Amino acid sequence: MGECVRGLDVEKFAEEAFKRDNRICYVGIVDNEHHVLLSKMREGIDSILTSEDRHNYVQVMPLIIVDAAEKLQRVLGNLESVTVRYEKLLFAFFRVKKVIVLLSYNPDVTTPFISASSDLIRILGTMYLGE
Repeated sequence: MGECVRGLDVEKFAEEAFKRDNRICYVGIVDNEHHVLLSKMREGIDSILTSEDRHNYVQVMPLIIVDAAEKLQRVLGNLESVTVRYEKLLFAFFRVKKVIVLLSYNPDVTTPFISASSDLIRILGTMYLGE
C-alpha cells in the first residue's frame, strides 16, 4: 500500500513521524481521489479498529472533514489542522500539498483548551440541555 510516486515517499514519512513523536499510533495518507497511499499502525500497538474499518475511514473521512473545514479559508486564512476526539481515540488531520495526513493518538493525549471546553459543554449540557 505504501507508495513512492510523484515525489511522495509515504513510507519514509510514516517512519519519520513515528520516530519523532512517540505518541503517534497510526499514520494514514490519502490523496484527493480517495486513494489510500498509506495506512500504517505503529509496530507493537494493537488497533481498536479492524484493518477494513481503518481503510474505509481513511479513504473517505479525511477528505470530507478537511474539505468542509477548508470552505472558510477564504475568510479565515489557511487551515492548520482538524482534530476529532472520540472516547477511545484522537484523530488529527492535516492537508500537506495534494494529500491529507491522518494521525491517531491514544485518548490520553491532551489538547488542553478543547478538553477544558469539552468538560464545560458536558456539565452545561447536562444542566441545561437534557440528558
